[in-house]
Amino acid sequence: MERAWDAIVVGAGVIGSAVTYALARRGLRVSLVDRGAVASGTSSASAGHTSVQARVPGPSLELALANVRRLGELSKELETDFEFVQSGGLIVAEDETEYGLLRRFAARQSAHIPVEFWEAEEVRKAEPHLASRILGATYCPLDGYANPMALALAFARGARALGAEVRTQTEVVGLAVAEGRVRGVKTRTGALAADVVVNAAGVWSPDVARLAGLDVPVVPRKGQLIVSEALPPLFSTIISHAGHIPFKEHGIDAPPAVEGELQKKRYMKQARSGGFRGRVYVGSTSEFVGFDRSVTWDGVSQLCRYAVETVPALGQARFVRAWAGLRPRSRDGRFVIGPAPGLAGFFLATGHDSIGVLHSTMTGQLLAEWIVTGRRPDFLASFDPARTAS
Repeated sequence: MERAWDAIVVGAGVIGSAVTYALARRGLRVSLVDRGAVASGTSSASAGHTSVQARVPGPSLELALANVRRLGELSKELETDFEFVQSGGLIVAEDETEYGLLRRFAARQSAHIPVEFWEAEEVRKAEPHLASRILGATYCPLDGYANPMALALAFARGARALGAEVRTQTEVVGLAVAEGRVRGVKTRTGALAADVVVNAAGVWSPDVARLAGLDVPVVPRKGQLIVSEALPPLFSTIISHAGHIPFKEHGIDAPPAVEGELQKKRYMKQARSGGFRGRVYVGSTSEFVGFDRSVTWDGVSQLCRYAVETVPALGQARFVRAWAGLRPRSRDGRFVIGPAPGLAGFFLATGHDSIGVLHSTMTGQLLAEWIVTGRRPDFLASFDPARTAS
């Protein structure tokens, strides 16, 4: 084997890079390994939303809030502009049912974070280009977005500055296991030794786990997105719809057609920073089609229709690119963070679905704490991989 490391992280997306940086900050010698480039997988296809208002009170919301606070500190710490903007977010109601649900949601959620319900007149005053059919909306000033690729690259560079190694174009083809614990990884170019291996390979994390005969309950969820040419300012907040709120988990009964973030509800933002100033991003579809990343006419037409119905002025805009990404979704919809049952030293950081950026910094920080101290942080109790063991 090549030189030994304290830890090896497999997967250089925003999650794996965050874990690497957090471990390196704690003084561990870390090697970050990816078969592609940094942020070349899911992170390259993400909208990068850091919206907290729909998170359920408890670990999910607390983790999101801590992450947003940390993102605000990291641009200075990492000396990198990863385009973090707290633009505020609107979740809009398009019919009377959604209007009633959002009013109840705002009343409950405002006890935990700053969420307001705006009537149609207030919505149009804030965002005059939105369609007149919108009946009302919830608003949270904490919502925003970041550039996922820039964030992952910033984590990787920060880790390297602390002594970590970043090995790209290096595919892991096996795990070294002895006496019931992991001892390192095998790559196409050689073996690396470590008593801790973190599987942060996203939608490919089940493949990495199977190298040790383990099951990771994560499947790819495809999302297609489109982006416009640079446009004059049309709206400043992130716009999303009631289907992004898991009403049942908030204690609110909702019809099946509305309940749940996997319904065909969309979102859009107009980026205001970096090289994409003025571009409108519209997403996304939700498809369980394996590893198919093709862009389809049906998907693009749905997104274009939604964009124009929500912001009619976009009917005169040109959309210049469409793409699809794969999000790692766990079977129960919760993250999978912590030691894998059945193999000592093998840790998981996966299952973040479409909100990896929103939870990246705290996933890294808390998992690093667990690895170093051997104690599970209370924040991670509901995300412990032990819950998936049969």
